[in-house]
Amino acid sequence: MEYHIEIKELLIEDDKLTLTVMGTVTDDIINSHFVSKPKLILHFINEEEDRRIPFVLSNVIPTNGKCYFSGRYVYRLDLLFWKTRNKYLPFDMYFNFGFVDYYEEKIDIDVTPENCMVDNKQFRFKLRGNHYSFKPDRLAILRTPVKRFFVKFFHAIVSVIEYLFAIVMMPVFLIETLLHVSGVLKMPARFNDESASKRFAAYLMWRFSSVSNCKVSLWTFKRWIFKRSYGFFKLFKIKNNKITFISLRRNDISGNFAFVYDKLKDDKNLDIHFILNEHTIAAMTLGEIFDFTKSCATSKIVVLDEFTPMIHYIDLRKNTKLVQLWHACGAFKTFGFTRLSKPKGSPQPTRNHRSYDYVTVSSTYCKKCHSEGFGIATDNIVATGIPRTDVFFDESYKAKARAKFYKEHPNFKGKKIILFAPTFRGMVKETAFYPTELFDVAKICAGIPDDYCIIVKHHPFVTDVQPIPDELKDRVIDLSCDPELNDLLFITDVIITDYSSLVFEASLLDIPMIFYAFDLEKYINERDFYFDFKEFVPGKIAYCMDDIIAAINNGDFCTERIAPFAEMFFDNRDGKATERVVKLLYDNLG
Repeated sequence: MEYHIEIKELLIEDDKLTLTVMGTVTDDIINSHFVSKPKLILHFINEEEDRRIPFVLSNVIPTNGKCYFSGRYVYRLDLLFWKTRNKYLPFDMYFNFGFVDYYEEKIDIDVTPENCMVDNKQFRFKLRGNHYSFKPDRLAILRTPVKRFFVKFFHAIVSVIEYLFAIVMMPVFLIETLLHVSGVLKMPARFNDESASKRFAAYLMWRFSSVSNCKVSLWTFKRWIFKRSYGFFKLFKIKNNKITFISLRRNDISGNFAFVYDKLKDDKNLDIHFILNEHTIAAMTLGEIFDFTKSCATSKIVVLDEFTPMIHYIDLRKNTKLVQLWHACGAFKTFGFTRLSKPKGSPQPTRNHRSYDYVTVSSTYCKKCHSEGFGIATDNIVATGIPRTDVFFDESYKAKARAKFYKEHPNFKGKKIILFAPTFRGMVKETAFYPTELFDVAKICAGIPDDYCIIVKHHPFVTDVQPIPDELKDRVIDLSCDPELNDLLFITDVIITDYSSLVFEASLLDIPMIFYAFDLEKYINERDFYFDFKEFVPGKIAYCMDDIIAAINNGDFCTERIAPFAEMFFDNRDGKATERVVKLLYDNLG
């Protein structure tokens, strides 16, 4: 394999870096999966931080043993680094290159652009070997040009006029709001709170904001309180023995938190605090805001288990460590900054995820994926393993889980059990769904032997109910409301899934899998994977229900793929992931 990559254009204006890149990969198998999806990663590194941010390739054309690709993207140089963003440290930039499971760092490329325009106002750069060095000019960055002042001044005058006009219109807005709340006028669907007073306040603030162009809402008010509250509690000392666990996924101590807490709870020297609810800042009460901000301000360690947006509205103190016990094993679907070019992908200017001091993952192999997705250094990714997977090596726990299931569902005993556990469609929780009509349980049951039963387990975000005919109630049950998915794996003979990270846990138990990927190409275009789906999944791919039925009847599950898959995504299959996570926490306590 050979490749040639060159920078065609490099423009720097104010704080923006515009790059245009073209490249070619040559290989005999170019039209297969292997190099038909090249990926460029820009690596920015200063003395204290580094960032891996994808370069968006807008054109990729594999043909006749070659793959041509090109792209153009704009990066905000002033938003690359967060912890050191006010230090204006010199930094380097170089390219990494990869596709599927191939990855090479600091590649040789033609770094001399054909078109190069640099204003030298805020950032100066020079070539050093195969990478660039940037030197920020602190004074230039902080200096505000006169013309920019007048633009801001003009906008300020317009804003004041709009604001005064909105105040004059307040009586009209009050009458309009009363008519909507009373039902004389139809209230827009977005104002659907059960409380009439909350609907009244929300609509009135929205109406005022729409005219004044000044955001006035409960959300902005609570965010202001949130930040001020944290600033106040920063006056308190950090407790070197305090650990705060925060989760928006659960209302009880479960998942990774349960396993870690079980190891910590007997240590009387620790001050352990939990914040467990699904509330965003807008839904928090003042008491919850004070509890959240005080805990973050006074804890030595703050532990998360998924994306927690409110943690990124505050600057955690230097001596507080933020640990992300990422809930998913391995690296399957792209997330975070890897989705830069995808619909609703994380834009570069957001601070989300970049505050983590440590992220625990299942293997060294997927560290680069999490580094890229979260926009943090690979040294911040720690391959401890995932605590909740320790039960897969606990025979006593597995036996209890089986006994509990068969006690609750005695008609499934002695049967072969199929677990149907797909992920959701849609981009966020509020719009999540699954097209249940595309998994016809009646057709599946009619096409496979009678000794098979089916458990339906949809993603928690999915509220659609899977249709189950009355005559199949003894063969099919919907356990989507059951919080413990892992426990169902201990009684499962075959898994039918699609793009769910459940495949990692299933590989630890060597369970045969079928991947029902009826919308694979659409999913790739909208979400994509870190690896080539067709070559990487540890099971049989089915594109329709007939394929599922045939795979079950023929026992065709491609099980030979499971063991290599598990070896790739789990460094240690020893049931001691929790111990390694606990050691990480103790190492960072005072």
